[in-house]
Amino acid sequence: MIESHSRQVLNTALRVLGDRQKAMDVHQDVFLAIWRRWHKFNGQTKWDGYLYRATVRRAIDVARKARNERLAAQEFESPATGEMPDAALRLAEMQKKLARCLAKLPRRQAEVFVLSRIEGLKADEVARIVGCGRETVRVHLHRATKKLAQQLGDYLAR
Repeated sequence: MIESHSRQVLNTALRVLGDRQKAMDVHQDVFLAIWRRWHKFNGQTKWDGYLYRATVRRAIDVARKARNERLAAQEFESPATGEMPDAALRLAEMQKKLARCLAKLPRRQAEVFVLSRIEGLKADEVARIVGCGRETVRVHLHRATKKLAQQLGDYLAR
């Protein structure tokens, strides 16, 4: 089971967090949590949906924790000076910024955004995974996108 879904969990966590080490920690946490609760698994839950939700929720929790630790330590980021010549660095910075912004969203909005926009799932599949209607998914996605655009607006304008 772990071997067949390991890459999926790691890639999902990496897309949410933008940090390989944190994504590996989430990977380990998700499978450890599943192992601990295995006796409660009744087989009626769709495995892929359960795994997606567990991964996304744990990754968002990690992003929230990191954000809260930074705020508690009063660490504020200084604006970037000049342009970054390396596209990989720019992408890594954007992923970290997105993870911080996702951590500020309500959990359901963040889940729907990650599954729809980052994982590329269709609204029907997202609705099945998170356990709500297709229209509810669209509402959550709209609200999440609007909030992220507001939070990332200055960053994206650079």
